[in-house]
Amino acid sequence: MNVHFTRIKQLAGCALVGVAAMLAAPAHAGVANLDSQAPMVYNHGEKFLDGGLNFTAQISAYVQSLGITDGLGGTILDGSNPNSCGAIIDCPAGNTSKYYAGWNDGSVDVQRGGGFYSLNSLRFSFFAPVGGQPDGSYGQLVLKATTADGSSVTRSADFAGQDGNGHFMFSTWKLDAEFAALHLTNLNISACLFDGNGGCQNMADWAPYAAQFAIDDLDVALPLPGSAPLLLAGLAGLAAMRRRRAQ
Repeated sequence: MNVHFTRIKQLAGCALVGVAAMLAAPAHAGVANLDSQAPMVYNHGEKFLDGGLNFTAQISAYVQSLGITDGLGGTILDGSNPNSCGAIIDCPAGNTSKYYAGWNDGSVDVQRGGGFYSLNSLRFSFFAPVGGQPDGSYGQLVLKATTADGSSVTRSADFAGQDGNGHFMFSTWKLDAEFAALHLTNLNISACLFDGNGGCQNMADWAPYAAQFAIDDLDVALPLPGSAPLLLAGLAGLAAMRRRRAQ
């Protein structure tokens, strides 16, 4: 009888090691580079798919609080076309491919249908409402993550300044190891503007609808196909072993 229980314990130990290995197994890496997207305008709630991720445009949270559920959320722009931003808006520099621009204090939600993902890095820029602004960092890109265990985590990084021609520049943000290890179920990306007193605000009183951003090349890690069923099978096996031990 003792030998029987010893073997069950060994099997359970092996199963636990297997589950731990599945949880720690490297995920499939991918990049949502938006290059397959056509230039497009996205209103509030409209979606597009790229790199295994679902993007949902959102208008300003303040505007939503007023009960408004319509309006421009963002656009896909072409960095290789100098006229992509129109006659007034100043396109960021340092990107000759497609990218997403969040407008008018809006944001974008990034999810993975049916599962979680992790974010390693992305490229980003300030999206100036008008050209000819003095050089400097005007604010931050803000990431508000919801994780698989229901917790909320926030990170922010300063926008880069301007190049020699006065265009705001794209830069690369490599997330810290703690954030990159999170299992994200939703990531809300927005912008804020510095208030001169140490704060950074979305929908700033002195510059309403000017917290705008551009993002590109989201480097993500996705769970390997089939890993979830394997994990469930391993957990089911452990449960069966426990029932046998109880008999």
